[in-house]
Amino acid sequence: MESAHYFSATPAGPFNRKPLTVELAGTTHTLQTSGGIFSPDGIDKGTAVLLAEAPSPAPTGNLLDIGCGWGPIALTLALRAPHATVYAVDVN
Repeated sequence: MESAHYFSATPAGPFNRKPLTVELAGTTHTLQTSGGIFSPDGIDKGTAVLLAEAPSPAPTGNLLDIGCGWGPIALTLALRAPHATVYAVDVN
């Protein structure tokens, strides 16, 4: 049997929600994640660098996070630009 990956269109593993507390845009948030997504236990190093170094988003308009996983980038965009519309999409 092949092992499933977080990017599988139909993950074979169970969907087990678990709480995750993270700091995004300078505030603490508790979210729900699952083992079938990328980096379910927290923000990975690459995303942490991106969030720390990326310029602020436009304050309004449409913002898109493709391959969002549990959404640390999309959530940070929404927190930094509360008047923008943020779209977050992922394969699974």
